[in-house]
Amino acid sequence: MFSGKKRARAPRAWLLLCVIAFSGMAHAADKSQQVYWAGFAFTGQANARTDVAPHSTAVIERRGAEALNQQLGGALRRQPPAHLQLISDQLAKLDGTTSATVLAAALDRELVSVEPIGDQYKVLVEVALQALFFDFRERQVIASYPLTLQRIDLREDRPDEDEINAIVADLLYGSAASSLPAVLAQTLSGAQLPNASVRRLQVGAVTLSDAARAKLPNPSLEAPLRATLAHELSKTLSSNTGIGLLPPATGEAIGGAMAARFADGKVYQLKIPEPDYVIKLQLDAMKSGVISETAAMKTMLFGAFFQVSVVEPFSGKVFFDQPLRKGATKVVPVTQWQVDQWSASYETVLAGLDAFAGAAAKRADSRAWLDEQKPGGRPLQQQTQALQELIKSCR
Repeated sequence: MFSGKKRARAPRAWLLLCVIAFSGMAHAADKSQQVYWAGFAFTGQANARTDVAPHSTAVIERRGAEALNQQLGGALRRQPPAHLQLISDQLAKLDGTTSATVLAAALDRELVSVEPIGDQYKVLVEVALQALFFDFRERQVIASYPLTLQRIDLREDRPDEDEINAIVADLLYGSAASSLPAVLAQTLSGAQLPNASVRRLQVGAVTLSDAARAKLPNPSLEAPLRATLAHELSKTLSSNTGIGLLPPATGEAIGGAMAARFADGKVYQLKIPEPDYVIKLQLDAMKSGVISETAAMKTMLFGAFFQVSVVEPFSGKVFFDQPLRKGATKVVPVTQWQVDQWSASYETVLAGLDAFAGAAAKRADSRAWLDEQKPGGRPLQQQTQALQELIKSCR
């Protein structure tokens, strides 16, 4: 164990959960942990939905939350969680006679980007959600398994609102492996909820250096990017280590006291407990350059430079604090006169976060990446080992 005296976890923040509807689903086979399935939800203020997720809101209002819950329920029946018994024919009771753990598929935000490249349009649609577990009796979050749905298309014409909505509808309601029903089922397939003695992780502050901020296509992207990187770091840590984290502290959903509205009209507030360990991220720089060129093509190198620290807030003990880097190449044919450098840089940053999460999880390919780090050496090896031991304490 990495901390000294045990302490009670005091609530630090609140999370709004606007649950849309409940769906019918038969009891799964006997599992060690009972969880009440609450269906699809929105996080954030109810009156802000059309600002943070306009296309998702429009699609769900048109197609219906119940239809979405049927899709999600069907996927969970076809691929049930290995360690959870999902129940949806009743709501958790508060008298202690049932488990009080509730699960919602909660949508946090969406991103739609249409970028002209030559005489075509690159369309990026991204929807960020979390499989959110909370204690219905204590009104407190237990764990979060983040997930991201993404679709990238190259089109001859700029898409209109109806075409964007169609992409979002397919991401939420579709049957593809990249759509929400399949992604949710896969994410929950090995999910296990922590007991009271397990230590809790949370992604905390995400910051950008002046050099990284200067690379943004638009200064207004800084706040959304910080929230996105917090979500993506939480997601890759969860998927690599298999543990559920607390929802990240960077983002619109965590910022204060908010109402939680369920389908029956009742209003609750969900508390975010204090984390035992906080992961902080600073994006230091994004660089690019041409490393080779021929008459037919050129090869570009993109680099992401970032600092990750892992601390115990109660004692101030630092387990990991290292500068890290990740490189990726991109081959560009001579016929392509314009390169989407921002997208390539962003994808390189995400690859760097995944490499860090792989090292934390002692993934097989992490050794080669760690050997590329500068200054690296013995301090990095020792801190990586300490981080891996910390992760074990959170299982």
